[in-house]
Amino acid sequence: MKEYFVILFSFLFSFTAQSQFAEKDSLLQVINSSAPDSVKSDALNEFAFFMFDYNVDSSIILANLAREKAVKAGNVRQQARAIKNIGISYDIKGKTDSAILFLNEALALAKQNSLHPSQANILTDIANAWYAAGSYELALRNHFEALQLREGYKARKEISQSYNNIALVYRSRKDFVNALRYNQLSLAIKKELYNKQGIINSSINIGSCYQYMGKYDSAIYFANEVIKQAFVPQDVHEGKANLASALLGKKKFAEAEKIVTDLFPQLDMEEEQAAYISCHQVFGAIALTKNKPDEAIDWFAKGAAYARRFNDREYIAAFYKSIADAYAAKNDFGNAFRYNKLHEALKDSLLNEENSRQINEMNAVYEKDKQQQRIGELTTKVSTTEEKAEKNRQLRNFFLLSSVFLLVLAGFAFYAYRINKKKNALLAMQQQEIQQALNEKEVLMREIHHRVKNNLQVVTSLLNLQSHYIDDEKAYSAVQAGRNRVQSMALIHQFLYREVSNLTSLRIKDYISELLTYIEDSNEKDSVSIILQQSIDDVELDIDTVVPLGLIINELVTNAYKYAFAGRSSGMIRVSFTRQPDTNGYLLRVADDGIGMQQELTLQKSRSFGYRMIRAFTEKLEGKLTFNIENGTVVSLFIPAIKTEEQ
Repeated sequence: MKEYFVILFSFLFSFTAQSQFAEKDSLLQVINSSAPDSVKSDALNEFAFFMFDYNVDSSIILANLAREKAVKAGNVRQQARAIKNIGISYDIKGKTDSAILFLNEALALAKQNSLHPSQANILTDIANAWYAAGSYELALRNHFEALQLREGYKARKEISQSYNNIALVYRSRKDFVNALRYNQLSLAIKKELYNKQGIINSSINIGSCYQYMGKYDSAIYFANEVIKQAFVPQDVHEGKANLASALLGKKKFAEAEKIVTDLFPQLDMEEEQAAYISCHQVFGAIALTKNKPDEAIDWFAKGAAYARRFNDREYIAAFYKSIADAYAAKNDFGNAFRYNKLHEALKDSLLNEENSRQINEMNAVYEKDKQQQRIGELTTKVSTTEEKAEKNRQLRNFFLLSSVFLLVLAGFAFYAYRINKKKNALLAMQQQEIQQALNEKEVLMREIHHRVKNNLQVVTSLLNLQSHYIDDEKAYSAVQAGRNRVQSMALIHQFLYREVSNLTSLRIKDYISELLTYIEDSNEKDSVSIILQQSIDDVELDIDTVVPLGLIINELVTNAYKYAFAGRSSGMIRVSFTRQPDTNGYLLRVADDGIGMQQELTLQKSRSFGYRMIRAFTEKLEGKLTFNIENGTVVSLFIPAIKTEEQ
């Protein structure tokens, strides 16, 4: 069997670069090890999930293997997860019928074993498959069923996600009233949970609904809220584009023009499609109000060409109509007629597709209802048969009990003694098996941490060696930065391997101290004398918090070494991590007494990989990041207590 897995994963590696699987080495080691089948099933399911983005056929193979292992181990949860992964794979391949078949099988298994969170998640996947197939009614039914389950066990974050999914379906049906209502419900929960990115996303969706409904004052309010709260450039840009569109609806042309004139040069046309299209619409409309039809036609034509790149036919049709209006404004009725015809043809095509979609949706709903009706009839028949069988069993048992009552009474004591003895022996055997499984799991986890640490240190050494052969300063700096990031993660697994009694959390004081020592050694320069001070509270944090925290500290302290003391011969960097009694949270501060962050450097860093990584990990920790200039640069990161746990 081990040789079979080696052949299988050699096949998988042929689909993509081996470097992309470096983080999956530990999973491959588990799969080829002598670990229990339930552990192998979990690893295979993780691998199947990872392969969704690379080769979906491989995901199906891996999920089927995970299912086999889960059946052998009797692990129902892993069985349901494997079947669900098969269904999602077929959904990605666009095979809706197969996807629904496997997802329903996974749902039935989850229902039989009362796996409520799994039921809700599978129902959401079924809804997404129907949504992708254009069956909005069935998508809504399954989303509402998932919502009811989540409300039952009060999973606030998942309830918010269900509200958001339902709003998306209503928006696709152009039912903006219901889309607005469920977006507002989602926003309320995100505010309750202090989910900053979620609040911004819901505010964007709500503003769009108001825009489609022609309620421009409300659209302006939510666009301003997005601009005020956004902490990444893309969200700020989308908020400004939406604000300009709403101002255009209010006929405040000068304000709208000023916004898009400042915004347009900042947009990334490959990543910010909605904002890019909105700017073309606003520029063209404003040109028409200034009686510049040729300029308007130019903007609308560029917008239509851009929309064609993404096959967004609704936007293409809207641009055609705007071009026709612009030609009419310059009395070129021939071209106006031509673009009106193009607009009408595209609208007719979209209408025909919508009618076809609705017919298919009604057929799917009809077949679904028929299937449920058949299931109900069969269930009723089975129940009736079981009731009759139960009555017959009761009569038979009563007769037998009457016949052998004296014999049973005489042998009852001896029988009870034998049964009790067997139960005690079985219980002792089960306890021994459980203890053995726990010991094996602990050994396996320690071995995994040890091998991950060794592999990461090998990567660190390779990067260090490679840097000696790089002449380009930027490339050298990038390789060194990558080496430091890998080392920050390697230290975590090193500490976990050392711990005898705890494999899921570590003492943050020792970890940060060793990490800072490594960073200090890596950035030591003869020309600059830098003192690195630290003040770390001795608390214990879980591994999910330590990984992003270590990477953030590495980025901030390394940046201070690189940029804070330009042109100086000495300096000081202070790192502190303290508990905040008033908020029951934690505060990380990285401060230097250097030259401070310059405006142009701040703009450059905001687009850098390191800066985006810090922002992404801050969001993962649900923390709050602030930058201040106080005799140098002070970066503060507040982490809520929900992400930490005391020993």
